[in-house]
Amino acid sequence: MTMLLRSMLVVSISVLTLSACQTSDLSKQTSQTIKIPNITVNLDSDGDGVLDAIDECPETPPNVVVDAKGCQIIIEGGDALEMEFSGFFPPMSSQLPAIYDTEFLKMAEKINEYPEASVFIFGHAATNEIDEDAVATLGFDALSRNRALIIKNTLVLQHNIDAKRIRTYECSNKLLVKETDYINSSFKALNLKGLEAKQRRATLMASSNVSDLMNLEYVSYTRKYGEYAKHCEPFE
Repeated sequence: MTMLLRSMLVVSISVLTLSACQTSDLSKQTSQTIKIPNITVNLDSDGDGVLDAIDECPETPPNVVVDAKGCQIIIEGGDALEMEFSGFFPPMSSQLPAIYDTEFLKMAEKINEYPEASVFIFGHAATNEIDEDAVATLGFDALSRNRALIIKNTLVLQHNIDAKRIRTYECSNKLLVKETDYINSSFKALNLKGLEAKQRRATLMASSNVSDLMNLEYVSYTRKYGEYAKHCEPFE
């Protein structure tokens, strides 16, 4: 019994000693204040181009035209035309392949349904197609212009669309799309062959709301036409 009491006493003293040491160590510690920077994030939750902070219509559906307050613009008197078509050409050619004939016919019919709509045609050429001497001498690339003109002439001569409604633009080798569109997911590298093929094109946009690319009133129009207005030159 005496031995048991002595063992309990030794354990009690050890615990008290350890507690005292821990208390002594904690008393030596000092507090430190860490400043965390405030991060401000500007959000556009509905993707209409108007930030949430000033967006009075925060749940705008996709692919609609909005005003400066982020609210959808309702076109009175019926629906409106917003259409885009891209035709891709063989290397060094301005002849649109026949594979587009059916699609082109449907597009022309739709344009004729909206006689007040404006038509914008943007001609492109791949970097390896551009005649540097012609650009240096004349200030433009003939191939990109010819590609735009072949689309225009087809609309006018074969589908009776008034030439006054059509504006043509020379974009040379301006890509005007995200580079990631040409990233090969297998190699995670720029696919130059694919990029050149995408540059060999003419892009047509038809709109019953936009008539002047230099006067784009709404954010949605700027997002769609702004890069073309900035980088392409009108020529006819």
